[in-house]
Amino acid sequence: MAKKPTKPASDATRLTAYTVREFEHNNETKRDWMRIGVAFPHEDGKGFNLTLHAVPVDGSVVLRLYEPKEDAPQE
Repeated sequence: MAKKPTKPASDATRLTAYTVREFEHNNETKRDWMRIGVAFPHEDGKGFNLTLHAVPVDGSVVLRLYEPKEDAPQE
């Protein structure tokens, strides 16, 4: 059986996967967000495919809506 092609996810439905590490610096709690993967919705809208490029040590993954970076101003 041939695999059914999937349509690409729009930026509005794509999620970015992060691991967040908390640390102390100058008596302040800081957070370091490291991008570790991406999640794309299933065509039927009932789930996601999650692709990780790294696995967090604490096992916690944060999923956030994808926000493309704005291009640098043209000179």
